[in-house]
Amino acid sequence: MKIAIPLFGERISPRFDFSPEIMIITVENREVVHHERFPIASLNLPQRLEQLTSRGVNQVICGGIDDFSLNQLGTRGIHVVHDVMGEAGVAFSLFMKGRLRPGLCCDGRGRRGYCFWRRGSGGRRA
Repeated sequence: MKIAIPLFGERISPRFDFSPEIMIITVENREVVHHERFPIASLNLPQRLEQLTSRGVNQVICGGIDDFSLNQLGTRGIHVVHDVMGEAGVAFSLFMKGRLRPGLCCDGRGRRGYCFWRRGSGGRRA
């Protein structure tokens, strides 16, 4: 499985279509076997979508995403967990545990980090 996370520094980019960088993590047998980061600021939206497809991405974890991109990713067989904020590493860890959901804010403070539901998202802590 390949998971893409649009980045702004070490955090999940607030917008899929304006992210300056993306990280792709390759997971086999529930273990990370490879990860890479590369710039995408100069790519337009169709080029960004093509990069994900050509690199074999199956999953995207992102913040805000427009309906067109969400639809295009879906038609390419790429599942999207959107409306996620915060530290990319914490969100990825939660994803690997099967606990990442839309509406989470993932904070890296503390030893392991934590996530919580943003106001209006149910108010539960993950």
